[in-house]
Amino acid sequence: MENARWLKQLTQWLIVVMVTVGLVGCWPSGSDVVNANPGDDMDQVKVTISIDDAHLDQIDQVSEQLKAAGLEVEQTLATLGIVTGSVEAEKMSSLSEVTGVESVEVDQTIQLSPPGSEVQ
Repeated sequence: MENARWLKQLTQWLIVVMVTVGLVGCWPSGSDVVNANPGDDMDQVKVTISIDDAHLDQIDQVSEQLKAAGLEVEQTLATLGIVTGSVEAEKMSSLSEVTGVESVEVDQTIQLSPPGSEVQ
């Protein structure tokens, strides 16, 4: 069980790295400002939710319960036991109370300097 939890955390970290590396290739030149979440309200929080091992086979039902708790589900990654989405900041605490949720983590935005800039 401990190995599965470690593997899940490693997988989450790798997803963040892959998304970050993907952004480098399409970074605007110059001093353009990029809104990482265009159109999102300021009170919306992007989250990654890990499902506990005992509920992995019920991830679709857990995802539905998360929707009822206020989550706008973006992806349900059944193989990894992860649900991603966004929720209003004041409803975030209710997500961890859903049966089957192991952890709720706020997604962090990482900003890299554009290629060719002096700061690398």
